[in-house]
Amino acid sequence: MSDLWDDDDRGDADDSPICPACGVSALPPEAPGEPSMCENPNCPAFGELMSR
Repeated sequence: MSDLWDDDDRGDADDSPICPACGVSALPPEAPGEPSMCENPNCPAFGELMSR
């Protein structure tokens, strides 16, 4: 029996980025090659672009 996720061919490219300052998932980049942005309002890096 095959698990549904075994057939998922997206790979790891769709993993949500994680803010290095607070560990909460960050907003993905708006365009390929651009940095992500922290979405945690309690984080000191909130709204700032994260380095890769």
